[in-house]
Amino acid sequence: MSETLKGILNKRQEQYGDAEPNFTTIGIIWGTLLGIKPIPAYQVALLMDSLKTVRLFNNGLHIDSWIDKQGYIEHGLKIAVNNES
Repeated sequence: MSETLKGILNKRQEQYGDAEPNFTTIGIIWGTLLGIKPIPAYQVALLMDSLKTVRLFNNGLHIDSWIDKQGYIEHGLKIAVNNES
C-alpha cells in the first residue's frame, strides 16, 4: 500500500471511524432496505468499489475515484482476512 493511500485511509478513519464497523452498519441498513439478510462488511467494500468503477466509466481521469477504489479494496481485503473462519 502506498504512503499516499495510507495517509488518506488514516485521515478517513479520523473523520468516520473504523471501516469495518461502518461497513457492518451499512450492510445491516442496506439489507433491511432490500428486505434481505445483512450484507457482510467485505461485500459492502466490494459494492462501494463497484460504485467507483461506474463513476470512472464516466470520467476515467477522476483521480479521487481511483484512490477511493484502492481504499475500498484494502478495507475489504483486511475485513475478509480478519473474519475468515
